Amino acid sequence: MAAYAAVLGRPVLNGTKAKLEKQAVELLAQGLPEAWLCDRVREMAPRGWSDLAQHAERSTAPLTQATTKHRRSGLPDWCTKCGPGSPAARLNPRFRTLGEMGSGEKCPDCHPDRVETAGAPR
Repeated sequence: MAAYAAVLGRPVLNGTKAKLEKQAVELLAQGLPEAWLCDRVREMAPRGWSDLAQHAERSTAPLTQATTKHRRSGLPDWCTKCGPGSPAARLNPRFRTLGEMGSGEKCPDCHPDRVETAGAPR
């Protein structure tokens, strides 16, 4: 919140503050680095944006291998072969598909539903 308020240059409205805090907690729980999220917030404030989850999902800002060792337990790493046209696939498993922008078959290499199914006993 401090990063958003500092760039905004004025106090943050209570509703916006609550929304951003909730989204930040969720994204941190997913393992996204705090510094990376603060940078995304600094991009949002001057534009009047207040949806951190959406901005993080669409961001093309790089996450290095060192900062991506954050995945929720059970979430496989993104294989990079799926999710064409969607940088969101690295953060959001629903975009880990073989079709454009999350519209095709679930990726057998890294979509959590398919990986669990493939590894489950028959």
